[in-house]
Amino acid sequence: MTRLAVQILIGAALAGTLRSAPAGPSSNLARRLGFYQWDGVGVEGSADDLLTQARRHASATGSRVFRLYLGARYDYRHHAYSPRSFAGDGLSAPPTPARILELPRYRAVLEDPGLETVILTTYTTFDYGAGPDNLNLLRPWTPAAEATERTQIRELCDFLYARFAALSKTVVIANSEADELLLGIMNYSGSPDRAIGNLASWTRARHEAVGQARAAHPGARLQVLHGFEISLVNLRIARQGPLFRKSPAGSWNALGDVVPRAPFDILLYSAYESLNSPFETGNIDVDPAQIRARLRRDLDRIRDAARRSLSPLGRRLYGARFVAVGEIGFARDRFDRLPTGGVAPRLLAALETAATWGCPYIILWQVLDAPRAGREPYGFGMIDRKGQAPKLQPAPNGCSSLGECLAGFLGAR
Repeated sequence: MTRLAVQILIGAALAGTLRSAPAGPSSNLARRLGFYQWDGVGVEGSADDLLTQARRHASATGSRVFRLYLGARYDYRHHAYSPRSFAGDGLSAPPTPARILELPRYRAVLEDPGLETVILTTYTTFDYGAGPDNLNLLRPWTPAAEATERTQIRELCDFLYARFAALSKTVVIANSEADELLLGIMNYSGSPDRAIGNLASWTRARHEAVGQARAAHPGARLQVLHGFEISLVNLRIARQGPLFRKSPAGSWNALGDVVPRAPFDILLYSAYESLNSPFETGNIDVDPAQIRARLRRDLDRIRDAARRSLSPLGRRLYGARFVAVGEIGFARDRFDRLPTGGVAPRLLAALETAATWGCPYIILWQVLDAPRAGREPYGFGMIDRKGQAPKLQPAPNGCSSLGECLAGFLGAR
């Protein structure tokens, strides 16, 4: 039997396990679980682009949620930030989010019948003279920036409603880790006030554009929401000499300084701080069971700090459980050989805690491994470049790969 045939059988068996589960908590949880795919290394020999590969592997698990990047910096065919991005795609104008989503490989995500929720990590496009790029938030916020953001987000929403209004799906238009943007603006400008003001103005513009588009399509089955993602809860940004860095003794973060000034329909939390190491020590080699207490603590803290900025629609949809885990992952090279246990028990502890707390979505980072890059953590993917599920140190329940752990987790609930 060929390797491809074996992969298809494994995928079919896994999908069958999940989709044949009885109605109730298991099927409901599959509707809340999903995968993110950013830059990655495709399976050797595959003729498909990376987005198509990732979507198909993710769908085979039975999960109903998928997250992708939608912007000018990455096209799922070339490496991130490549000057050749979108070359050959036939775009007649700059790659704005709406135009990108019209491309078949992107549109197929929305058209996939197995996906009920799609989270679009969306950045509007502007050309500052060196080719299309993300709208630059390092500069002072201007009326031109405001108009660009509102126009392109509204165009994206209008495209979604025009093409998919009849589908009973949810699309969340979100950002990625606002705290990283804050840190970047502070280090570029030296001004915390500019960083906070830019992020708040940018987020309000996006929220209002989404809300206006939604109001213009009251009969649509499609639901388009505005999501805001943070990554710091206990850590904050501190001024240390000429630079700004993350610190337990810092002064600023998006949760405390941007969220009170900017509404959202759902809040996403990129949960590295809670899951991957205690923020007080940075020591990763600790009992995986500690993840449960840390994540519960931080989800509660986020909810309490952010509830006043939740939109009326968000309150109707999610009540007090409006915090989604936008990214969750453990690198094999960093975590799987630890004496306290590897990736699998950590992943299961995080999944169990987020599900029990009531997170509306729980997103795993990521489907296919990212390229190796210096000393960056490596090996977050469910599938490697050989098309295999990398083996992990077994968890107490016996699962020894990301897919096995996910299937067992869903089947047990």
